[in-house]
Amino acid sequence: MELYRIAPERYLENYSGRGGSFESGGRWNSAGHPVMYMALAASVALLEIANYISSPRMIPPSFKLGTYTLDTSVVNVDELAHDKLPESWRAFPYPQTTQAIGDAWITAGHALVLILPSAASPSLHDRIALINALHPDIKHLSLISSSETLYNGRMFR
Repeated sequence: MELYRIAPERYLENYSGRGGSFESGGRWNSAGHPVMYMALAASVALLEIANYISSPRMIPPSFKLGTYTLDTSVVNVDELAHDKLPESWRAFPYPQTTQAIGDAWITAGHALVLILPSAASPSLHDRIALINALHPDIKHLSLISSSETLYNGRMFR
């Protein structure tokens, strides 16, 4: 399985889960739960970063697109279908209902990855991966490449 995330280059290989969502909480975790948010497609990672940076021109040069690999033959992966989500799952600010789902999954600790629909995309086919940084299978996640080119130069002129 390939996963993608956009982050400052110095954090691409930091798998501690103690970034912004650890400090402030995120859609699928409350503050204090160490997780990493990744995408199942590079395009979804680009959509997700648009929630935090108002324009692609504003993305700091230190940010890179990381491509990761995960051997799913040795790693448990859970998936939560969109029909099992609370009605307000896309709301902002993040609803406590989605944070409670993620916190319970993290605490249970039975899988490294939880696949979820992306709230940044109108399509339920675009998905993200919540990574439990405390899970022992985190050792099977590795960065395989990074790219400083995030968007095509013709976009957002």
